[in-house]
Amino acid sequence: MALISDKDRNLLKSRFDKDLVNDVKLIYFTQSESPLPARSQECATCRETRELLEEIAALSDKIKLEIHDFYAESAMATKLGVDKIPALVISGPRGDRVRFYGIPSGYEFSTLIEDIIDVSKGTSGVSQKNAERLAKIDRPIHIQVFVTPT
Repeated sequence: MALISDKDRNLLKSRFDKDLVNDVKLIYFTQSESPLPARSQECATCRETRELLEEIAALSDKIKLEIHDFYAESAMATKLGVDKIPALVISGPRGDRVRFYGIPSGYEFSTLIEDIIDVSKGTSGVSQKNAERLAKIDRPIHIQVFVTPT
């Protein structure tokens, strides 16, 4: 069963056709499915997150989905700053990156879609004045935004 309704799928396809400029890579970190009947509960939303990302990627040739095992490819995860799963890194041609942890559902789904489009365009929506202020930052800054399921 599809996670995205037909109506929403058509809206998203239209939006992507209109707004995506450059290719976007969705780099998804998950864990391998357990071959045992009782699957691990370590990543309770990995399967659903993967299904959602596969549905999104199928809506545009400009969206490329890569799926990686967090444990087997730990060096790559570390390089991209991923320290838990499920994790998604949205990467654009200029090296722009946005990280999501957990399943992007509820209000976070629209944020995910907007981030895919912004990364594709190479824009952030930050005003010129604030971009100039941010350019003056000369040391690493760690910013996290926490949300709760809706």
